[in-house]
Amino acid sequence: MEITVNVKDPTPAFERELLALLDKYRASLRHNPGWDAERARTFYDALAPRAQRILRAAVAGVDGEVSADDLRDNDDSSLRGHAGAFTRVLKRGATEGWWDSGMQSPIIALGPGSGKVQGYRLRDEATLQAFLSALESMTTEK
Repeated sequence: MEITVNVKDPTPAFERELLALLDKYRASLRHNPGWDAERARTFYDALAPRAQRILRAAVAGVDGEVSADDLRDNDDSSLRGHAGAFTRVLKRGATEGWWDSGMQSPIIALGPGSGKVQGYRLRDEATLQAFLSALESMTTEK
């Protein structure tokens, strides 16, 4: 049996009781914190076009990675703010119940931590495969 529960704006008392119940049966619960094609599609669809472009380029790149030089329209163009777009969609998805709040971003900005982004890469091979499947299914739908 599979049961999915989404509760919007629970009262504090209800939340405590539900979490206590789940904790009581924790051993028999299964939690899926990973990316699959359906979640990948939802994530992609919620992104702004420029962030979608970055994600598509990373999926198409070698080992799920794309360099900033391949993304910039010219030497002076900035990729600033795009990592934030991924974070916003990740948080929105948790709020909307598309995935658990513990989900990690599927894409990681590469670089020194401040300054120009050096590129982006998909988190791991399983995440790459999920987004590859999602983008391929979108192509065949057209």
